[in-house]
Amino acid sequence: MPTRPRTFSPCALRSTTEPPPRAGMASSNCPTSSVARDRVIALSLQGPSVPSSQTGLPAKEFAMSPRIAFPLLFWIVLGGIESSVGIAADSPVALPSPREAALSPEVWRQERRIIDLHQHIEGRPHRFQRAVGIMDQAGIGLGVNLGAGTSSHKEGELSGFEAVKLVGDKAAPGRFIHSMLIDYSGWDEPEWSDKAAQQVVDGHRMGAVGLKEFKRLGLFLRDKSGTLIKIDDPKLDSVWAQCGKLGMPVSIHVGDPRAFWLPYNDQNERWTELKDHQSWWFGDPSKYPPRMELLEALDRVMARHPQTTFVGVHFANNPEDLEWVDAALTRRPNMMADMAARIPEVGRHDPAKVRDLLTRHQDRILFATDFMVYGKLILGSGGDADQPTDQDAVTFYNKCWRWFETADRDWPHMTPIQGNWTISSIDLPHEVCRKIYFDNARKLLARSLPLPVVQARRLSRDFVPDGILNEPEWAQCQPARLEYQSHNSSAKPHLSTPVRALWSDQYLYLSYESPYSQLSVFSPPQSAERVGLWDNDVVEAFIASDHEHPNRYTEYEWAPTGEQLDLDVELPGKKDFAWQSGAESAVVVDDIAKVWRVEVRIPWSAMGGNGPQTGDAWRANFFRHDRHDRAGLAFSPTLRGTFHAPERFGWLEFVE
Repeated sequence: MPTRPRTFSPCALRSTTEPPPRAGMASSNCPTSSVARDRVIALSLQGPSVPSSQTGLPAKEFAMSPRIAFPLLFWIVLGGIESSVGIAADSPVALPSPREAALSPEVWRQERRIIDLHQHIEGRPHRFQRAVGIMDQAGIGLGVNLGAGTSSHKEGELSGFEAVKLVGDKAAPGRFIHSMLIDYSGWDEPEWSDKAAQQVVDGHRMGAVGLKEFKRLGLFLRDKSGTLIKIDDPKLDSVWAQCGKLGMPVSIHVGDPRAFWLPYNDQNERWTELKDHQSWWFGDPSKYPPRMELLEALDRVMARHPQTTFVGVHFANNPEDLEWVDAALTRRPNMMADMAARIPEVGRHDPAKVRDLLTRHQDRILFATDFMVYGKLILGSGGDADQPTDQDAVTFYNKCWRWFETADRDWPHMTPIQGNWTISSIDLPHEVCRKIYFDNARKLLARSLPLPVVQARRLSRDFVPDGILNEPEWAQCQPARLEYQSHNSSAKPHLSTPVRALWSDQYLYLSYESPYSQLSVFSPPQSAERVGLWDNDVVEAFIASDHEHPNRYTEYEWAPTGEQLDLDVELPGKKDFAWQSGAESAVVVDDIAKVWRVEVRIPWSAMGGNGPQTGDAWRANFFRHDRHDRAGLAFSPTLRGTFHAPERFGWLEFVE
């Protein structure tokens, strides 16, 4: 077997832009590896001896214990891996490339990662359940139910918001989050502003993720004198300011399409829609202000409240005017735009111009549809005679994907009632689609997202880790993906690290696949556990087997060199580095694909002795530190300067 040592070079000191060191743990300077670029793989294993009959190698080369004197490092010709090393599976399966999966819309839909930021679901169990059935087929993982209700309530009763949230959480746990409405009762009273700000505080405490404002301001709501309440009325400043303090985005609808201000007759291009919704016609100047006056009022509000994020729904409330939207997004960094129910309008523009605008503002655009489930489905808009089916709703979503992802020209749009015209697709790069589909929403709503769940599938056999991950059981697992910075939930898709979990009567199995550009490791590796291993490249698992006491958990770390570290933790103070888990691990570094892989098994004795039962759920979090790319990625971002935040752990669910 050809062997040669790695070479190492010093690394730079920690940058001030790098995620901060983990609280309460030492940090140190470290060397960075310079990895060879020929067709080789580095294989490092730790654990008990492996019979030579399973490896094809001399037994002495695989005689290892959980605390070996030195992590063995083998360099193996890439083409000979399966025949020379590891446990041959009955049907070896190659896992998808982590980099390709991170930028694949089909994978996003298969894993239901997409977030629809603009839905309206009636607060009844069967409405939420119907919505989930459609979302599952369309690839939507999370719906944001805008305007679930107000936080106002009588003593001893639930508020309208709480009632809807309670129904949704029970009928479809983890699939919806909800925004609140403001109660304008008592507008003319002098203390209304203070009471309204308190409504926001109460709604936040009840679980509201944001505030929804329908197109009531400037068009429908009036004071006692009959005067329209304006969008930029100073009495509303307390509401916008409180939303900013609490990190609650304001999804605000002002105005409507230009056609709604044009004559109300069959020459209006939106006549089919208007004749069924006469209240949407604002062409009477004695009753309604000009359309642009509403947009200008909203702009003044955003200028007065730079710390509050305003989501201009329906493509910034002005989809007919790309130049205006471009200028508004440039002028107001606290403004975002959702696409709800406006692809038919935006799709009429020159697709090259739309593509350019969305690419330049790719961090500020949000996927949204205005999908509604009431007594009937409403797909962006609808008329009295429309009765869409669930399959119609899936087709509606598929047409959204077609518009974003293909270069198709002049095809019928997804909401015919909005107008008789065709649209052209914009063929966005997948990197941009990903931000619009879910990365931007995840960052915007980071503190409000449901805690993530990863499922561990039950094994019918045990196997010894070899780091190759070609056992067919791994391919049957839907992975969790470490892609988001733990401290602020910003995305790092080029480092997307799938984590998969399996379990048997004896062990918990974990695997990680970590793409890299340059490895940072300690040299030489050492036999004793290294406190501070996390200062260089590692993957980690924090596992709390007693979900009622998540402050007690075990921590495991593995490095590309094969070094591992485990400790027993009980916050706030205990970190037992002398504790030994008996975990077995194998590491493979693929210098061609530039991915390092870890495969481990941890005995249940390390986590309290008794293993789980089918259906159990433990608290857990998974992390990756990549020093070169200044990344501290998390399964469930802690949104703090430490990984040790058990209240932010996700769930590890044990299934058959």
